[in-house]
Amino acid sequence: MLLIGLLVDNLNLNLALPKVEPGYIVLVVSVHTVFFLGSLSALMTVMGYAARIFQTLTALLGTGVIISLLAMPILLAINYITQEQGYFGLILLLLNIWSLVIMAHILRHALSVSFMLAGLFAFGYFMLSIKLVDFLLPATS
Repeated sequence: MLLIGLLVDNLNLNLALPKVEPGYIVLVVSVHTVFFLGSLSALMTVMGYAARIFQTLTALLGTGVIISLLAMPILLAINYITQEQGYFGLILLLLNIWSLVIMAHILRHALSVSFMLAGLFAFGYFMLSIKLVDFLLPATS
């Protein structure tokens, strides 16, 4: 599942940022994946649920692949259809919100916490993830 996730994420980032060198995209996706694995493993261990790490990673990676596959046609449309880019951007925003809700739902069950706390964990990870990618790809336009 991890390999499939890496391949799909590489393809999605290539679609989203066609001007960035593919080798650099592989580096960014690899660093992001290590951050994802490390932060989730650390959170699960600190919360006392280290035994559930593999199960939780599988659920999050599987749903991440599905969300990424759903985003591919939207990213293609943004690059090739210039008239309705605002609508495609809105669809991507809704897809990101849906992804956060899915992540919060999985974390709620994995950590045995409330949905609100799991949502805060998911949102915190999302914000740190954006900062990491922004640091690695500072000026991509």
